[in-house]
Amino acid sequence: MSVDYREGEYALSMGAYIQAFEIFMMVEREQSEPTFLKCCQMVLANQISGSELKELFEKLEQQMIRNNGRATYNYGLVLAHTGQNAKAQEVLNQAALLGIAEAKTALTKLLLTGSVR
Repeated sequence: MSVDYREGEYALSMGAYIQAFEIFMMVEREQSEPTFLKCCQMVLANQISGSELKELFEKLEQQMIRNNGRATYNYGLVLAHTGQNAKAQEVLNQAALLGIAEAKTALTKLLLTGSVR
């Protein structure tokens, strides 16, 4: 675990969500194949919104275009969480096509119940 990641976890534990988000985004920029997992978990926990959410969606969209399966899957989950079910279905289907098995399960749940949870 990198020092930056630990700093992000600390900021998160203190309720400094914007700072934690910024730290986790910085950590992801250093990865060869970013997944934005921690930032997506923050969305699912309702810890970010507004400009941070827009920034995250832009980064996830870029990764989807690059055929990054794990980031595409995470994007589908946060889209569903934010109520963008039609787009979430498309994105989760793309993740499934990229070989992410969990995406099929999430897509099925979304289609049957309207939620991925």
